[in-house]
Amino acid sequence: MTPKMKLPAWPIAAHSSGEFPWLLFYRALLCLVTTALLTICIFPHLDFYRVGSSLDQFRVEQPVPRDIQATTEIRWEDDEETTRLRDSAEKAVTSEFIADTTALPTALQDVDKIFSSVKTTGKDSPAKLAPELSAELAQLDQATRENLHSKAVEILTVAMAQRVEEGKEEVAAQQYIDPLVIEREKLENNARLLKMVTRAAFHATWVKDAAATDVAKKLARDAVSPVYRIYKPGDVILRKGVTLSESNLRQLQHNRLLLSGTYTLVVPLALIILLGVIFFGVYLRVFTRSVYDSSQKLTLLAILLVASVWAATAFSVGEQQYLVALIAVPAGCMVVAGLLGGLVAVPAAVLTALAASFPADHQFAIFLLTLGSALAGIIMVSFIWPARSTVLAALALIVINLLLLTVVPSIIPSGNSTLFLWSDIGTRTLWATAGGLGAIFIAVGAIYMLARPFGILTHYRLMELSNPNEPILRRMMLEAPGSYHSSVMVANMAEAAADAIGVDSLLTRVAALYHDIGKLKRPTFFVENQAPLGIENVHEKLTPKMSYLILSNHVRDGVETARENQLPEEVVQIVSEHHGTTLAVYFYHRALTEANGDPVSEYEYRYPGPKPTTREAALVMLSDSVQASVKSIQQPNAQRIAEMVNEIIQNRLDDGQLDDCPITRRDLRLVSEVFLRILTGLYSYTRIEYPDMKDKKIGERTQVRANTNQQTTLDAGDTEENAPGD
Repeated sequence: MTPKMKLPAWPIAAHSSGEFPWLLFYRALLCLVTTALLTICIFPHLDFYRVGSSLDQFRVEQPVPRDIQATTEIRWEDDEETTRLRDSAEKAVTSEFIADTTALPTALQDVDKIFSSVKTTGKDSPAKLAPELSAELAQLDQATRENLHSKAVEILTVAMAQRVEEGKEEVAAQQYIDPLVIEREKLENNARLLKMVTRAAFHATWVKDAAATDVAKKLARDAVSPVYRIYKPGDVILRKGVTLSESNLRQLQHNRLLLSGTYTLVVPLALIILLGVIFFGVYLRVFTRSVYDSSQKLTLLAILLVASVWAATAFSVGEQQYLVALIAVPAGCMVVAGLLGGLVAVPAAVLTALAASFPADHQFAIFLLTLGSALAGIIMVSFIWPARSTVLAALALIVINLLLLTVVPSIIPSGNSTLFLWSDIGTRTLWATAGGLGAIFIAVGAIYMLARPFGILTHYRLMELSNPNEPILRRMMLEAPGSYHSSVMVANMAEAAADAIGVDSLLTRVAALYHDIGKLKRPTFFVENQAPLGIENVHEKLTPKMSYLILSNHVRDGVETARENQLPEEVVQIVSEHHGTTLAVYFYHRALTEANGDPVSEYEYRYPGPKPTTREAALVMLSDSVQASVKSIQQPNAQRIAEMVNEIIQNRLDDGQLDDCPITRRDLRLVSEVFLRILTGLYSYTRIEYPDMKDKKIGERTQVRANTNQQTTLDAGDTEENAPGD
């Protein structure tokens, strides 16, 4: 049953038959366009220059990758010596001052406040006079205080008429105030008090002019001419490992020691990217042929690759390169994993991590950070459904990012940026959190928005389709109620079987819910709908061949209805395969009976196929066949149900219906056990027979209790035909 793996042939049949191979041409064109776009994203951010016959990366504030020698006599500005001389000239500039016209009025106001506040003994005056001196002034008589007050005003007026520069008040006070105090006050105690008062109120009359000082310093720096060195041919200008300054880079370019590597660089870069894209295409052809054969999926993959690399390079500036490395590429790879699968996402992570690390300051460190976070994100994609597990996935990605940010720069020196990043654990945690949450938010949103336009099936879409309020399911519930309830039963069985053998249970359930939507076209021709709709069996009036055609057409009608309602292609495929090429046994036997011995070919009464090609389709086929057959058992019990389940599965196996899908005998054994457990619980239980109380007189309370018990039994899940008294 499991087919041998064989590599598919290259799609050249159309070309050999004379038709133009459009898909092959589209792949080649997409490969070239993707290469060109990736090159355009990366090239502007590469700081590579041609030095002689080789290319090297020269970046400001990064170590010089090689010794730079003069090829001719070069006049080179010595940055360090020029800076030293200019700094010295700047320090030699004295501060500029401007006259303060408010100095004297302010000082006189302070004197007035000092003498007006001496009555409040023990409290500082506005001039911050010591409390004991203030107390001494308060002890003087009124005439003495007024005399000292007028002398203080006179002394300050004379002293502050001089040029007193800010910062030199103490020296100026000794020079101007002290002699005036001695001259005007002979009493020693009063002279001491007068000196303290005038010094407390004394202000600088010339203050620093910051703007003029800055202009003077700039003029002093500019007045210093640059210092030049003369290098002879062969002299080493810059040694390997020296930090490259912006001035040095400019001088290297000016002296044509570094030449722009535009054409010599873009060709090898494009070739490297082209090889990567080609190898990626070969990988897709060998391991994920469904993506390789779909132009829509290839286009989506190319868009995601280019968008990830563009975001990683366009916003990766300075310290941002670490944060961008933890958001752009991981988010893109998570979208690839969510839409196209993990087998596609892993090589996409390697390719985008390499491309994004080309223009980075520290290529290997960024490559490891990007690749590690992207691979972790790919793993986490499977845990973001259902929504309740998204938080755990985000926390796991944050922890992994934190470990990467801790370990990678520790073993790979990353220059000055590492010192900034690893200053404390808070910074690392912040970057890891921003990277993890940013990547997951972008990935979830992109997956949701891109899935439907590109015809890709996701868990979100499957959950939407499993909602009973979906229009097509509502139609089945109303127009074909028997088929709807049968489909729900098939879905329950198929989903449980899918869980048992480890296939996509959500896809299996959704496909089972929709597998009979073709019956909406002629619901009254199917026996499960005739009783609910109150219609007799119309097949008694039709020939077996006509009944077979109506019956078998529901598969084709189902495919048409599914495509009209834009159901996912995976669901449409299972709808087309759920009967395979099985025999319509009932109508075949009717045909034999009515043929009166004439031969009747069974191939005229088989479904057109195709046979199931996936295990999900096989489970829908088996569930549909088993539940329909078990319902026909008279007085079902566990033994009869088990015999019927095993017989149906064996018949499908012997009939070759499972030859094209990779289901194993172990899978079939597990499926049989699941079917038996579900159907036995549904059909083989016994009910308690209620006594007939019609001819007995019972009290009102007893009647109410009996009615309540009966209603409780119905509410617990019994069907009306099993209710007592029916």
